[in-house]
Amino acid sequence: MAISVGILEDDADMRAYLKGVIEGADGLELCFIAKNLSEARARHKAASCDLCLVDIQLPDGSGLEFIRHARQTGPTKCLILTVLGDKTSVLQALQVGAHGYLLKDTSARQIIRDIRATMDGDAPMSPRAAAHLLRVFREDVTEAHTQGSVEANRLTERERDILGLFSRGLSYKETARVLGLSQHTVNDYVKSIYAKLDVHSKSEAVFEANAQGWL
Repeated sequence: MAISVGILEDDADMRAYLKGVIEGADGLELCFIAKNLSEARARHKAASCDLCLVDIQLPDGSGLEFIRHARQTGPTKCLILTVLGDKTSVLQALQVGAHGYLLKDTSARQIIRDIRATMDGDAPMSPRAAAHLLRVFREDVTEAHTQGSVEANRLTERERDILGLFSRGLSYKETARVLGLSQHTVNDYVKSIYAKLDVHSKSEAVFEANAQGWL
């Protein structure tokens, strides 16, 4: 069964080009062509398609508004096809539910492949769009690591003292004696250390403290 494709594109030459791409591809059929947001909504309502190629910058709004509309009214998948390759545009499109993000320098052959891939459940991305996502992922990982380090750095001075003595091989009893504490109090401190460092043994706590450069 052919994949029905809608086109939302305000540029006449680009509309004609995409029309030719879809009509010339095996297994694809043209469902509708719209030059602005209001027209796309009306045509989609009259003839829902399997997938729509969506430009972002439109004379009467944003293609992202059509994506919201499509998600609310049916199963149509939306594949962005735009000149905008900036980080904000990429992230906003994916946040509203775009199934992929292509730039207009994508070849006709690749557009056809990506339409089919989208219908198979993939999320095709132009290299520039994918690079933005990779940077965001790396930033998130760095932030998570930093936040984890901040949490761990909330160890009290006494907790650090205990870890320091543990690292020298002292037992709970010996640590208590050196610090002038009861063994019960040391146990309470250790429970707090385990919770803050997300560890489950004295050796793991010492290892984590060493890894963080505290000892």
